[in-house]
Amino acid sequence: MSFGKNFRYLRRTRKFSQDYIAEQFGYKSFTTIQKWEDGSAVPPYSVITRLADFFNVSVDELMNTDLSLHLNTEIPVLGTVRGGPPILANQEYRGFEHVIPDDAAHGDCFYLEVVGDSMKDARILPGDLLYVHRQDYLNNGDIGVVLIDDEATVKTVYFKGDTMILQPANDAYEPIVLSARDQEAKNVHVIGKVLHNRIKFS
Repeated sequence: MSFGKNFRYLRRTRKFSQDYIAEQFGYKSFTTIQKWEDGSAVPPYSVITRLADFFNVSVDELMNTDLSLHLNTEIPVLGTVRGGPPILANQEYRGFEHVIPDDAAHGDCFYLEVVGDSMKDARILPGDLLYVHRQDYLNNGDIGVVLIDDEATVKTVYFKGDTMILQPANDAYEPIVLSARDQEAKNVHVIGKVLHNRIKFS
């Protein structure tokens, strides 16, 4: 029986606390939830069916399948990002894509569709879907999505002292160089780090 392992995996993937699950299912404390996860107790079948519905899996999957190996997770597609000059950031929900558990384990992620070709030499082309981890920092040399005056662009990001350099991967485009003053005046901040892209084949 895989219930405890699956239940823990589903709860953590959705970032629900044990206290939250206890409250949702009418238990006074998290200790009952903890026992389910460590295998020292199993909920009644009526609760198992409610849990399966809650996590959008079948009872058989919840009880008998290793969901960490087989479960696909839905990740939202939140508009477009310019691979070129910055474009107005469109946070409109445009649907979802399934990802494998290893990708889902990164936590708070989303997809953005690429328009423009300034990152073509990094194999980021128009129509590709960038898989972005939502975070407000980047390390030197990371490919990231950056807001400039509420417009979003994807570039390789470098730092030289207080200066931020947004480097394209296409010789037809110039890098965007932002001093500390520029960053403040243009309200520059990082949306997230690009983990990979889903290639669109024509």
